[in-house]
Amino acid sequence: MEDTPVGYRAVRWLAKEVSETWFREHGAIETDRIPEGRGVLFAAWHPGSLIDPLVMISTLPGRITFIAKHTLFSVPILGRMMKAAGARPIYRSIDKDKIEGDQKKGNQAVIETVADILVEEGNCVIFPEGVSHLSSQPERVKTGPARMILLALRRARKEGKPDPCIVPIGLHYSNPNRFRERALVEVHPVMELPPLPEEEGAPNPTKESIEEFGIEEAADRAWVIAVTDNLGGELQRTSHGLESWEDRRLLWRTRGLLSVHRNRAIGRTEAATFEEAVLGARRMRAAWLHLSEKSPEKAQYLRSKVEDHAGLMQSYGLEEHELYDRNRRPGFLGMLSAMIQFIWCWIWMLGLITWSALIGSYPPYRIAGPIATKAAIDEPYALGTKKIAIAVMLLPIWWFLISFPVAWLLASSSSPIWNILGHGFLGTLENSITSIPWPLLTFIIMPLWAVGARLHLRLWRRSVRSAHTLKRWFRLRSGTVPWKELSDVQLKLAETLDGIGNNLVLPGDPDWKDPPTGEDDHTMVRIRTA
Repeated sequence: MEDTPVGYRAVRWLAKEVSETWFREHGAIETDRIPEGRGVLFAAWHPGSLIDPLVMISTLPGRITFIAKHTLFSVPILGRMMKAAGARPIYRSIDKDKIEGDQKKGNQAVIETVADILVEEGNCVIFPEGVSHLSSQPERVKTGPARMILLALRRARKEGKPDPCIVPIGLHYSNPNRFRERALVEVHPVMELPPLPEEEGAPNPTKESIEEFGIEEAADRAWVIAVTDNLGGELQRTSHGLESWEDRRLLWRTRGLLSVHRNRAIGRTEAATFEEAVLGARRMRAAWLHLSEKSPEKAQYLRSKVEDHAGLMQSYGLEEHELYDRNRRPGFLGMLSAMIQFIWCWIWMLGLITWSALIGSYPPYRIAGPIATKAAIDEPYALGTKKIAIAVMLLPIWWFLISFPVAWLLASSSSPIWNILGHGFLGTLENSITSIPWPLLTFIIMPLWAVGARLHLRLWRRSVRSAHTLKRWFRLRSGTVPWKELSDVQLKLAETLDGIGNNLVLPGDPDWKDPPTGEDDHTMVRIRTA
């Protein structure tokens, strides 16, 4: 494989910087499942618009070619970045009014290009649904990925190269449209593909298809349909798809309840990582779908109990862990420590760090929000993407503009700024700073706005943790919350759920077996034998 181009490395570096700023926690797991020495077509559902490729290029190893809708390539700046990253355009039927030329020829060229990349052991990413969306589960999968892998397999075997493969990817967000949330990229096992159309055991075409297209094309279509159906099942499983967002929210609330119960039983007090939370949600979903299929009345009864408890907890503004931790309320020293940390953070935040963050980042951040909200009226699923895109464009412009007047003021010893900062430690820097020509000082200051913003975020996060401790300290001493009643209900509910889970073999258990390609997790759930 040739060396990674400079343009791609630059785009990947920028993607990592943006991801680390937008998300407070993000990463990839199970990357050792990515096969080496063969082409890989990564396939993922598409809930986060351009945030999806952003986190994938930031976390997945190796060079990756993305397949994206052709309209993005005409967007200023973004189009250049996508070309630099080696992305390839795909032409969608919903964009037919914007397409010049032959759409089918354009898509066939992309299919052939992707096939060539896979044959040469490269990695490509495609979103088989074709569009980003706000659905709680994947939309209908297009046939493009199956056609790509079929062509790649044939070419690879003809040239004596290793067979390319499809690797499903799970994309998980706590909320992709909000700042400082969490993201996780999960690599799933390689899909099992059926024998090729010309081989024994390949999917059989229908009689009607043979009459309409001929035996060879009908056989290809049958293979493509079978792989597309299996890929749809894989996306449903990897995305933890459920019928509604209310179901997903309730699933995650239940996962949190059970997670806290089990952790406290073994003496663990720290919060679960997002990786642990995602696995817990997968286990809970598999158990829920299994129970709904085998015992729907029991499943509905448990659902109503969880809903009632969740509603009651929300009315008091409580999290599940607070009920378990009420007897371990922070003592006076714990409260004092939290207060000191809170004050220490805010001393720095009210000083140079936060002022630099406010001057350098707050104006474009505030401007980007309303603009993105208005721009995403017709594409609500792209709200987070538009916030990031607008901020990435505005921030460098603002840093450039604001650095000139600030540098000019700092370079003059008679500047009113030094009348304010001229005392204490910062005053000792006056001679050194004023000796630098102000145009040069401008370019020294410019990157410091980003540094100040990063430091501010760290201090803010630490101050929030301290504030939560103080809030819990005061709330646990108030008499407004029926602690015992809530605790008893939660404990009984958690024990019931825990008992059900312990009697089942679920994802993550040592004896768990992943389902066959295209099947969902709940089909492999079984009752644990003694």
